[in-house]
Amino acid sequence: MTDIYSQQRRNRRTTIVLMAAFVVLIVSLGLSIDIYNAGGLDGLRFPAATAAAFLISAVNLVVSFYLGDRLVVKSLGARRPDIKNPSHRRLHNVAVEMALASGTPMPKLYVIDDPAPNAFAAGRDPENAVIGVTGGLLDIMDRDELQAVVAHEFGHIRNYDIRTMTVVAVCVGTVAVLSDWAVRTWRYGGVASRRRKGAHPLVLIPMVVLVLLSPLISRIIAMAVSRSREYQADVSAAEFTRNPAALARALAKIAHSTIPVKGVHRGTAHLFIHDPMRRRLDDKEGRYAELLATHPPIKKRIERLEKMAYIWSRTGKSTGGAP
Repeated sequence: MTDIYSQQRRNRRTTIVLMAAFVVLIVSLGLSIDIYNAGGLDGLRFPAATAAAFLISAVNLVVSFYLGDRLVVKSLGARRPDIKNPSHRRLHNVAVEMALASGTPMPKLYVIDDPAPNAFAAGRDPENAVIGVTGGLLDIMDRDELQAVVAHEFGHIRNYDIRTMTVVAVCVGTVAVLSDWAVRTWRYGGVASRRRKGAHPLVLIPMVVLVLLSPLISRIIAMAVSRSREYQADVSAAEFTRNPAALARALAKIAHSTIPVKGVHRGTAHLFIHDPMRRRLDDKEGRYAELLATHPPIKKRIERLEKMAYIWSRTGKSTGGAP
């Protein structure tokens, strides 16, 4: 069986590879547009599209980096917890406990008035992070389960997943903008046909295909990063609470609900512990689902946590030890 720390190392390696793939995709897309517009490498003087790709990425990244958490909180209508409310006070207490267990600063807490059970984390680093939970989550979780869900979100914060997914979202947006710009330019005659007359079709056709497929490719990479980070946060939650079974129970309760969280869109869905839009794809297994789902199948996540709990019950030790 895989122990906690082996899973952490594997998930980190996976994320590094996927982020590198994003950089390669954006550079390749920019260069493909430039070379196609120039009619080949010989006609290329200045890589304008490549430069635009980095400029767009930089602007989007700065905005998302410094304002992303506030924009998410505002879009969801979240509010600060009322300490006089028993369920809100319980949330605050378990958050304090998990801040100590994870060794991270206390994030700002928010409550979303929504019956769908779910939770999210956002921000740019542990010092500027927020955790939000829905009223539906507070209503159906016992204390151990709520602690496990909050621990999962602390895992995202400590592992800097909140920053990683901000960068991923910017990369996806950059690819979409570049691809759309190239298609519109080519469609409406922005590229002089005389520039392409001397270029060999075998050189230009692959570039056109890359431009057309790049939004899909970027989404596949983004979803792979998101799924990898969810597994990592589950492992971190088990590490903080020493109670993987509690998170397994919490995920089962969340999965049982079929209500989507209001105000969520595709750009923020990956921030939640489980797909807040309740798309069937995230609950399915198979090659297609694994490519496009924002979260791993919840059954697989529960199975992994139950295996950890089984090792714990047999050895009395963290699953970071030998089984």
